Amino acid sequence: MTCFKNLYERVEKKIGTLFALYGLFVSRHAWKMIIITVTVNGLLGIGLVRFKWNKDVKHMFLPKGSEAEKDEEQAHSIFPDLSGSNFDPRHQTTEGYWARVILKSTTGNLLEKTVLEEIKNFSSMIENISITNETGSMVQFSEICAKAFSKCYIDGDIVWDADFITAVENDQLTYPVFLSPTFGPRYYAFNTGGRKSFDSLGQYLRGTELLKLEYTVRSDTENSRNLASKWVNEFKAKLESYRNRHFEIAYGHFNSLDEELHENIIGDILLFAATISLMMVYACVATMSARCSDQLGQRMLLGLAGLTAAGLATLGSFGLCAAIGIDFVNILGVVPFLITEDRCHLEKGIGIDDMFLLLSGLSESQVKDTPEEKIAETMRISCVGITITTLTDVIAFMSGIGSTFVAVRNFCIYTGVAVFFCYINNVTFFAACIVINERRVKDRRHFLTCKQIKTKEELREVGKSQRYVFCCGGRAPRNREEAESWIDKFPRWIIPKIVLKLPFKVIIIIMFMGYMAGAIYGCINIKQGILLTQLANFDSYFYKFSDWNEKFFPRQTGVSFIIQDTYDYSDNDTQSKLFSLVSEARSSRYFDDNFEVNWLKSYSLSMYYNTSSKSAFIAGLQRFLSVQQNAAFENDVVIDDASKEITASRVYVVSSNLAGSQEDGKMMLESRSIASAAEIDCFALSPLFVYYEQFVLILEQTMQSVGIALASVFVVTCIFMPHPVLVVFVTIVVTMIMTGVFGYMLYIDVALSAITMIQLIMCIGFSVDFSAHICHGYMISNGQTRDMKVKHAIDETGAPIFHGAVSSLIGIVVLNVAKSYIFRTFAAVLSFVLFFGVTHALLLLPVVLSCIGPLNKKVINTEEEKSSTKEDRTIIPSTAEYRSDEPKTQNVFENGLDILNNEETGIKVQSKNAASEQQPASMTFTYDNKTFDVERGNEEQQENSSDTHSLDRHIKVKQFSKPALALEFPTDDTSDNLVPMMALQAWRELQEEENKVKVGRMKQLSKSEVTLQIQDETISDEVGFKHSGGVSPCFGGYETEERSNEDERKITNSKRARSPDKKSPHRKSLPPETVQMYHVSARGSRSPEKNQGKQTP
Repeated sequence: MTCFKNLYERVEKKIGTLFALYGLFVSRHAWKMIIITVTVNGLLGIGLVRFKWNKDVKHMFLPKGSEAEKDEEQAHSIFPDLSGSNFDPRHQTTEGYWARVILKSTTGNLLEKTVLEEIKNFSSMIENISITNETGSMVQFSEICAKAFSKCYIDGDIVWDADFITAVENDQLTYPVFLSPTFGPRYYAFNTGGRKSFDSLGQYLRGTELLKLEYTVRSDTENSRNLASKWVNEFKAKLESYRNRHFEIAYGHFNSLDEELHENIIGDILLFAATISLMMVYACVATMSARCSDQLGQRMLLGLAGLTAAGLATLGSFGLCAAIGIDFVNILGVVPFLITEDRCHLEKGIGIDDMFLLLSGLSESQVKDTPEEKIAETMRISCVGITITTLTDVIAFMSGIGSTFVAVRNFCIYTGVAVFFCYINNVTFFAACIVINERRVKDRRHFLTCKQIKTKEELREVGKSQRYVFCCGGRAPRNREEAESWIDKFPRWIIPKIVLKLPFKVIIIIMFMGYMAGAIYGCINIKQGILLTQLANFDSYFYKFSDWNEKFFPRQTGVSFIIQDTYDYSDNDTQSKLFSLVSEARSSRYFDDNFEVNWLKSYSLSMYYNTSSKSAFIAGLQRFLSVQQNAAFENDVVIDDASKEITASRVYVVSSNLAGSQEDGKMMLESRSIASAAEIDCFALSPLFVYYEQFVLILEQTMQSVGIALASVFVVTCIFMPHPVLVVFVTIVVTMIMTGVFGYMLYIDVALSAITMIQLIMCIGFSVDFSAHICHGYMISNGQTRDMKVKHAIDETGAPIFHGAVSSLIGIVVLNVAKSYIFRTFAAVLSFVLFFGVTHALLLLPVVLSCIGPLNKKVINTEEEKSSTKEDRTIIPSTAEYRSDEPKTQNVFENGLDILNNEETGIKVQSKNAASEQQPASMTFTYDNKTFDVERGNEEQQENSSDTHSLDRHIKVKQFSKPALALEFPTDDTSDNLVPMMALQAWRELQEEENKVKVGRMKQLSKSEVTLQIQDETISDEVGFKHSGGVSPCFGGYETEERSNEDERKITNSKRARSPDKKSPHRKSLPPETVQMYHVSARGSRSPEKNQGKQTP
């Protein structure tokens, strides 16, 4: 795997270098960047003048170009629209323009004469609703209603027919068909609901709890279609205040869902203000320095700048999409929550996660001196991870562009563009804000007032009050610890304590095995398709209507089989094929075997039936249809103008009372299967099939979009993290998260639909972000063991991931109080995404990486490996000294050991006490769950104590006559095998302004040699160190050796001048008394052997 590791490092280095160069460019043109970014986003925002909001739920949330849509168009071209003369609900190829009322008895039975008469009066009130047309003229319902038998057709009006009421009074009401002397047989089972009662023989209907009435506006004229919306609005207004002591009412109309969804979205978008307020508070808290009273190093205004970048991205992206004609859909109302809650590096390109990643990089860059160097280092560290997640997120959203669901397609376009804009704004606008902030820090200006301030010590010296010192004092952060907020420190403090302990590792693996079992079960049993009525608000009038309709009325759908070719229906063979088709449908479990509407069967039983010839058959059929009782069949048969051929016909069946949406979809497929297998050429159609299409297409569409998104994850990961192990890890983790979100939707009763499909695409973005950051942090770590690399990864990315999850949670909390089903569903599914994403990234992945993650070097763990490499082993030094010919202050001790207080070493400083005449300076710190006490005495105390204070676990601090610090670590404890290397890490960072020594990066040359860059006013050199004694700490194993005092040699870091031929004019040699050499070599012409034991020239 070494070649892949090298490849990874080369790719990361090259890309990081490019971003560093870009960072330098930004530092030189910060204000220009801000002005250009604001201007471009503002100009693009002008595109909102072409903003178009598509409120048609059917158009947005149902698949376009489906088989049902094509069948509707074909049926409409075959059969004429007779809604203005001979309307029958069975004839409708689409739902049409309807208004429905459900009446629920207050006593439990509506089949009483007085109640039925009251219902008749109620219906008359509705029929008398009038509206004004464009010219201001009054239009009555009777002028625009669908008609049958020369009057308005009202589905359910049979209940106040005189013959029906007589049958009720005589307890002779047949069910489900009532034979009216005037209108013939009327099937009214669809109009009754709730509890029903029958006579002792079950033959006659005695009572029903609910009745449903339907009023239809004709669709055969442009005028009536245009007035339909006006009339239903008056219908709604009239019924809002209606009350009756005999029954309650629930009502709805064909526009109800569009109106409800629009109103809910508009109302819930007002919550956006609350989200902005919460995010402003969180951004300030999350970016507040841990040195709360320091007024120079605070970065709260950068948090607000990050929110501004996200807001500008929303403006620019929405303006651009509107300008090019992409319709805004209701579901896009959720985007502002996403933008402000969490996603500016994805659609986490739409939020503030990128901001947190950049701020994390800025914290690491505090070792740099100038703002230019800091922004270059920040961009180098952070932008690779941001770019990886942005690319995967954009591609994931773009995968939804090919969806047949318009809502999915438009959402993905808007959000994908917003992701890209957020990325651009962060690397331009926000990066420029970082530069300006660092210039402010360099100039020592207050973070709010921008006035120059002094350090707290300087203010105290001039006698300023404590309050003044608190409000106006501060200094620049010296390292990452001082730059970060308290929240930044939390993840890297707690997570390693969990994921790097064996018992917890076992528990985590078992937990995730259980998680996958539950997810797989959920995937197998997940529901598909959304009931559009779910989109209504719980307290809306339409939700009440939908709820009653679902609970109390049979879930049955009328299906027509349309024969579109010309056949000789007088031929027995043709009739046999038609009867066989109907029989096959009725025998299916998906259809009611007691229901059939068949013009041929009714005609064959009539007195007009004649099969002597084709012409006689047609002539008899025309006489049959002219009878009023048979008029309903008029639009079931199409006879050509010459009355010689029957060019098309249709018959009807009705589905069984199906259990749910899954069964509806299966019933549709079954009807199509029956039609395709029939001997006669036909196709199946229902006005509701266009809704049922989602139940059978949504899984295919989702898997297609998610598959494309996962493939994009794989490709982008291969490009930016070209290591096969990590590519596999990221892909598997993303798949596991997707499976979890997919499966656990079952347990919260959320079905797979166009809405959840969008959420699943978003899920990929979150999943990639979390897992890619951890893997990238692991790979760029220079840790020599897997645990060290995992610690470093959590240290680098734990805080941004934590911030991303918390900021998302803030947005979700707001969404939970929304009225809209869309927002509530987003809240539920995004909760899963966040929880699963964070737990996989911060628990599962670290455990896996700590066990089988790729390493930089081979780890010696076995005796055989130790034996085979024995000759290569060198000795670990027991002491590492740092000496200087310049005096140091007491802070050398305290700050020196303070360096140990960082998560990379695993060492935590607990307490410090300053030195006094009676008491040496002391410090307590913990390492590997063990406590150590360290002391530093003055010269007199050192002489009295043999120059050394022996402490717990053999750690020693030595003080020499010329102020210097030596840390001595044990070599006989396998648990501390990493401490010597950490001592060097701490030692190289012992820098004080008074000493003017700058220590550069330490580089591991081999398993036993390290180089260190040192520099001050007089010299600049690179010094090498070889370890002697034990096994180099870059190995996981450790060997204990018996060593004599003679072997307890010191390695001293001396500032060395280069040879005269390479020495700059301002360099000088160090005094020889400060130098003790043993196995110390400078890189270049000098070697350890030549320098061993010699003084510097």
